Amino acid sequence: MNLENYDMSPEIFKLPPEADAVHALIAGELKLRHFDGALTMDLVKMKPSEQHFLIEGLYRWASLEVSERRTAQIASRIRASRFKRVQTLDAFDFDHSKATQAIKKAYMELHATIACGSLPSAVFTGNAGLGKTHLARALGYAACQEGLSTLFITAAEMVNRLQAAQKSLTLENELNRYRRPQVLIIDELGYVTLDNQASNLFFQVLSARHDQSLGTIATTNIPFGKFNQIFANDAIAHAIVDRLVNDAEVFFMEGTSYREHQRQEKSKKRTK
Repeated sequence: MNLENYDMSPEIFKLPPEADAVHALIAGELKLRHFDGALTMDLVKMKPSEQHFLIEGLYRWASLEVSERRTAQIASRIRASRFKRVQTLDAFDFDHSKATQAIKKAYMELHATIACGSLPSAVFTGNAGLGKTHLARALGYAACQEGLSTLFITAAEMVNRLQAAQKSLTLENELNRYRRPQVLIIDELGYVTLDNQASNLFFQVLSARHDQSLGTIATTNIPFGKFNQIFANDAIAHAIVDRLVNDAEVFFMEGTSYREHQRQEKSKKRTK
């Protein structure tokens, strides 16, 4: 507790050690600074039995408040992320193919770093149906759990919104929508070809995020060497690849369809 303004002599001031845990919740987590000081003033006037009774109750109530606030904050971040569908790590079966078995260790290590406050950057490349989007969303979901602002969007939707904003003279606001999240997930990069204007807008987003060391995650069905088929020219394609993979973990995914694997697993469960 905050005891700076109180007489700390042993005869006057004695509180049970559990008071520190209550202080951490009230002053630290809940930010109730004045409440904490007033509580201390009253506690020192109480008998030990009364102190223990009050502290135990306060710890339960404050813990519940902290838990409910965190749950609400996580739910809010998940809604703001626009995942469209929540997909988590525990719902992915890495053993379904040799390709996913090969990336499991590196992916799990990247996923674990999010809990330490690290912003995840990754590129998932491979054919359709291999679980790239699932794994990207799982990283985003973990980021939401750790209090990181997250946004999920397809490459086509992002570019369309940027081009519309440019025509309506609101481009800066729209660019900030993609510059600011601590974790941005760009899905389905390569499903549409971008003209010169769209390529430049896409580059502005990636360049700003790269300069700020923010977390950027992308999924693509196009090899890096063929990014000039997506973007307007070789120069901008090279610049985008360079910023996209610079600090990112790259996962090459090939092999059997993960969606087909999921359908087979669901079929097995129905027949049991």
